[in-house]
Amino acid sequence: MSTEHPVGLLLVDDDPLIRAGLGTILASDPGIKILGEAENGIRAIELAARLRPQVTMMDIRMPQLDGLGAMERILAADPEAKVLILTTFGEEEYIDRAMAGGAAGFMLKSSSPEELIGAVHSVADGAAALSPRIAKRLVDKVRSLDHGRHTVATSLIAQLTPRERDVLSLVGAGDSNAEIAGELVLTPATVKGHMTSIMLKLGVRNRVEAALIAYQSGMVNQQD
Repeated sequence: MSTEHPVGLLLVDDDPLIRAGLGTILASDPGIKILGEAENGIRAIELAARLRPQVTMMDIRMPQLDGLGAMERILAADPEAKVLILTTFGEEEYIDRAMAGGAAGFMLKSSSPEELIGAVHSVADGAAALSPRIAKRLVDKVRSLDHGRHTVATSLIAQLTPRERDVLSLVGAGDSNAEIAGELVLTPATVKGHMTSIMLKLGVRNRVEAALIAYQSGMVNQQD
Protein backbone atom coordinates (compact mmCIF):
# COMPACT_ATOMS: atom_id res chain seq x y z
CA MET A 1 0.00 0.00 0.00
CA SER A 2 1.84 3.04 -1.29
CA THR A 3 2.01 6.14 0.87
CA GLU A 4 3.46 8.16 -2.01
CA HIS A 5 0.16 7.99 -3.85
CA PRO A 6 -2.52 7.40 -1.20
CA VAL A 7 -6.04 6.45 -2.20
CA GLY A 8 -8.20 9.58 -2.42
CA LEU A 9 -11.44 8.90 -0.53
CA LEU A 10 -14.77 10.70 -0.32
CA LEU A 11 -16.67 9.77 2.86
CA VAL A 12 -20.49 10.05 2.75
CA ASP A 13 -22.77 9.53 5.76
CA ASP A 14 -25.54 11.68 7.25
CA ASP A 15 -24.45 10.98 10.85
CA PRO A 16 -21.57 13.29 11.85
CA LEU A 17 -20.47 10.95 14.64
CA ILE A 18 -20.24 8.01 12.25
CA ARG A 19 -18.35 10.17 9.74
CA ALA A 20 -15.94 11.18 12.47
CA GLY A 21 -15.41 7.58 13.57
CA LEU A 22 -14.90 6.30 10.06
CA GLY A 23 -12.62 9.21 9.28
CA THR A 24 -10.44 8.41 12.29
CA ILE A 25 -10.22 4.73 11.32
CA LEU A 26 -9.49 5.31 7.64
CA ALA A 27 -7.10 8.24 8.15
CA SER A 28 -5.01 6.01 10.45
CA ASP A 29 -3.81 4.26 7.29
CA PRO A 30 -1.13 6.36 5.56
CA GLY A 31 -2.23 4.83 2.25
CA ILE A 32 -5.62 6.58 2.44
CA LYS A 33 -6.26 10.32 2.13
CA ILE A 34 -9.74 11.65 2.92
CA LEU A 35 -10.46 14.31 0.30
CA GLY A 36 -13.83 15.38 1.62
CA GLU A 37 -16.99 14.46 3.49
CA ALA A 38 -20.67 14.72 2.54
CA GLU A 39 -23.82 14.42 4.65
CA ASN A 40 -26.29 13.51 1.89
CA GLY A 41 -26.48 12.16 -1.63
CA ILE A 42 -26.81 15.55 -3.33
CA ARG A 43 -23.66 16.86 -1.67
CA ALA A 44 -21.88 13.57 -2.50
CA ILE A 45 -22.59 14.05 -6.21
CA GLU A 46 -21.23 17.62 -6.08
CA LEU A 47 -18.03 16.61 -4.27
CA ALA A 48 -17.46 13.52 -6.41
CA ALA A 49 -17.54 15.68 -9.54
CA ARG A 50 -15.19 18.30 -8.05
CA LEU A 51 -12.74 16.15 -6.07
CA ARG A 52 -12.60 13.07 -8.33
CA PRO A 53 -11.90 10.59 -5.50
CA GLN A 54 -10.57 7.16 -6.36
CA VAL A 55 -13.14 5.67 -4.00
CA THR A 56 -16.40 7.02 -2.57
CA MET A 57 -17.53 5.28 0.62
CA MET A 58 -21.30 5.79 0.69
CA ASP A 59 -24.00 5.21 3.30
CA ILE A 60 -27.42 4.09 2.02
CA ARG A 61 -30.06 5.82 4.13
CA MET A 62 -29.59 9.59 3.90
CA PRO A 63 -31.87 12.64 3.50
CA GLN A 64 -32.55 14.40 0.18
CA LEU A 65 -31.09 11.56 -1.89
CA ASP A 66 -30.12 8.12 -0.61
CA GLY A 67 -26.75 6.51 -1.23
CA LEU A 68 -27.90 4.17 -3.98
CA GLY A 69 -29.51 7.01 -5.92
CA ALA A 70 -26.37 9.12 -5.49
CA MET A 71 -24.19 6.21 -6.59
CA GLU A 72 -26.22 5.76 -9.76
CA ARG A 73 -25.83 9.44 -10.66
CA ILE A 74 -22.11 9.46 -9.88
CA LEU A 75 -21.53 6.42 -12.09
CA ALA A 76 -23.70 7.86 -14.87
CA ALA A 77 -21.48 10.96 -14.89
CA ASP A 78 -18.24 8.98 -14.54
CA PRO A 79 -18.42 5.23 -15.33
CA GLU A 80 -14.85 4.81 -14.04
CA ALA A 81 -15.81 6.00 -10.54
CA LYS A 82 -15.71 3.43 -7.73
CA VAL A 83 -18.40 3.47 -5.05
CA LEU A 84 -18.12 1.33 -1.92
CA ILE A 85 -21.49 1.02 -0.21
CA LEU A 86 -21.37 1.10 3.58
CA THR A 87 -24.44 0.46 5.71
CA THR A 88 -25.85 -1.09 8.87
CA PHE A 89 -28.54 -2.78 6.81
CA GLY A 90 -27.67 -6.21 5.42
CA GLU A 91 -31.03 -6.89 3.76
CA GLU A 92 -30.72 -8.61 0.43
CA GLU A 93 -32.69 -6.01 -1.51
CA TYR A 94 -30.02 -3.41 -0.72
CA ILE A 95 -27.25 -5.75 -1.81
CA ASP A 96 -29.03 -6.60 -5.06
CA ARG A 97 -29.76 -2.98 -5.94
CA ALA A 98 -26.24 -1.86 -5.02
CA MET A 99 -24.62 -4.49 -7.21
CA ALA A 100 -27.08 -3.97 -10.06
CA GLY A 101 -26.36 -0.24 -9.86
CA GLY A 102 -22.63 -0.73 -10.29
CA ALA A 103 -21.28 -0.72 -6.72
CA ALA A 104 -17.66 -1.80 -6.44
CA GLY A 105 -18.34 -3.35 -3.05
CA PHE A 106 -20.68 -3.59 -0.08
CA MET A 107 -19.46 -3.41 3.50
CA LEU A 108 -21.32 -3.38 6.80
CA LYS A 109 -20.59 -0.69 9.38
CA SER A 110 -19.99 -3.49 11.86
CA SER A 111 -16.92 -4.52 9.83
CA SER A 112 -13.59 -4.32 11.64
CA PRO A 113 -11.25 -1.37 11.01
CA GLU A 114 -8.91 -3.73 9.18
CA GLU A 115 -11.74 -4.91 6.92
CA LEU A 116 -12.82 -1.35 6.11
CA ILE A 117 -9.28 -0.21 5.31
CA GLY A 118 -8.70 -3.33 3.23
CA ALA A 119 -11.95 -2.75 1.35
CA VAL A 120 -10.91 0.77 0.33
CA HIS A 121 -7.59 -0.50 -1.01
CA SER A 122 -9.23 -3.46 -2.78
CA VAL A 123 -11.71 -1.23 -4.58
CA ALA A 124 -9.00 1.28 -5.50
CA ASP A 125 -6.92 -1.59 -6.93
CA GLY A 126 -9.79 -2.73 -9.12
CA ALA A 127 -11.03 -5.65 -7.04
CA ALA A 128 -14.48 -6.11 -5.55
CA ALA A 129 -14.94 -5.75 -1.80
CA LEU A 130 -17.61 -7.55 0.22
CA SER A 131 -17.86 -7.99 3.95
CA PRO A 132 -17.47 -11.69 4.87
CA ARG A 133 -21.12 -11.88 5.96
CA ILE A 134 -22.37 -10.49 2.66
CA ALA A 135 -19.97 -12.62 0.63
CA LYS A 136 -21.33 -15.74 2.33
CA ARG A 137 -24.90 -14.65 1.57
CA LEU A 138 -24.11 -14.14 -2.11
CA VAL A 139 -22.36 -17.50 -2.40
CA ASP A 140 -25.29 -19.19 -0.63
CA LYS A 141 -27.63 -17.48 -3.08
CA VAL A 142 -25.59 -18.75 -6.01
CA ARG A 143 -25.68 -22.27 -4.59
CA SER A 144 -29.48 -22.16 -4.50
CA LEU A 145 -29.84 -21.14 -8.16
CA ASP A 146 -31.73 -23.51 -10.39
CA HIS A 147 -30.23 -25.49 -13.26
CA GLY A 148 -31.55 -23.01 -15.82
CA ARG A 149 -29.41 -20.20 -14.45
CA HIS A 150 -26.38 -22.49 -14.38
CA THR A 151 -27.00 -23.24 -18.06
CA VAL A 152 -27.30 -19.54 -18.92
CA ALA A 153 -24.07 -18.73 -17.07
CA THR A 154 -22.27 -21.57 -18.84
CA SER A 155 -23.45 -20.37 -22.24
CA LEU A 156 -22.31 -16.82 -21.47
CA ILE A 157 -18.85 -17.99 -20.47
CA ALA A 158 -18.64 -20.05 -23.66
CA GLN A 159 -18.39 -16.73 -25.53
CA LEU A 160 -15.11 -15.89 -23.80
CA THR A 161 -11.66 -16.64 -25.16
CA PRO A 162 -9.47 -19.03 -23.13
CA ARG A 163 -7.46 -16.09 -21.77
CA GLU A 164 -10.64 -14.23 -20.81
CA ARG A 165 -11.77 -17.33 -18.93
CA ASP A 166 -8.45 -17.36 -17.06
CA VAL A 167 -8.99 -13.72 -16.10
CA LEU A 168 -12.61 -14.30 -15.05
CA SER A 169 -11.63 -17.25 -12.88
CA LEU A 170 -9.21 -15.03 -10.96
CA VAL A 171 -11.83 -12.27 -10.72
CA GLY A 172 -14.12 -14.85 -9.13
CA ALA A 173 -11.35 -15.65 -6.66
CA GLY A 174 -11.29 -11.97 -5.67
CA ASP A 175 -8.01 -10.94 -7.32
CA SER A 176 -7.34 -7.34 -8.36
CA ASN A 177 -6.14 -6.38 -11.85
CA ALA A 178 -2.58 -6.10 -10.54
CA GLU A 179 -2.74 -9.57 -8.98
CA ILE A 180 -4.22 -11.05 -12.16
CA ALA A 181 -1.47 -9.42 -14.23
CA GLY A 182 1.18 -10.99 -12.00
CA GLU A 183 -0.47 -14.42 -12.01
CA LEU A 184 -0.96 -14.56 -15.78
CA VAL A 185 2.21 -12.62 -16.70
CA LEU A 186 0.28 -9.83 -18.41
CA THR A 187 0.45 -6.06 -18.21
CA PRO A 188 -2.23 -4.32 -16.11
CA ALA A 189 -3.42 -2.59 -19.29
CA THR A 190 -3.93 -5.96 -20.98
CA VAL A 191 -5.91 -7.24 -18.00
CA LYS A 192 -8.06 -4.11 -18.08
CA GLY A 193 -8.72 -4.71 -21.77
CA HIS A 194 -9.73 -8.30 -21.06
CA MET A 195 -12.05 -7.13 -18.28
CA THR A 196 -13.75 -4.67 -20.62
CA SER A 197 -14.34 -7.44 -23.15
CA ILE A 198 -15.52 -9.89 -20.47
CA MET A 199 -18.08 -7.51 -19.03
CA LEU A 200 -19.36 -6.64 -22.51
CA LYS A 201 -19.78 -10.30 -23.48
CA LEU A 202 -21.38 -11.26 -20.17
CA GLY A 203 -23.65 -8.22 -20.18
CA VAL A 204 -22.61 -7.13 -16.68
CA ARG A 205 -21.73 -3.74 -15.23
CA ASN A 206 -19.16 -4.61 -12.60
CA ARG A 207 -16.73 -7.22 -11.31
CA VAL A 208 -19.10 -8.56 -8.66
CA GLU A 209 -21.70 -9.50 -11.28
CA ALA A 210 -18.96 -11.07 -13.41
CA ALA A 211 -17.75 -13.06 -10.39
CA LEU A 212 -21.28 -14.29 -9.67
CA ILE A 213 -21.58 -15.60 -13.23
CA ALA A 214 -18.29 -17.42 -12.68
CA TYR A 215 -19.79 -19.00 -9.55
CA GLN A 216 -23.05 -19.85 -11.33
CA SER A 217 -21.17 -21.66 -14.09
CA GLY A 218 -19.12 -23.68 -11.63
CA MET A 219 -15.89 -22.05 -12.81
CA VAL A 220 -14.98 -21.07 -9.23
CA ASN A 221 -15.03 -23.52 -6.34
CA GLN A 222 -17.75 -22.59 -3.85
CA GLN A 223 -16.28 -23.39 -0.49
CA ASP A 224 -17.43 -22.24 2.92
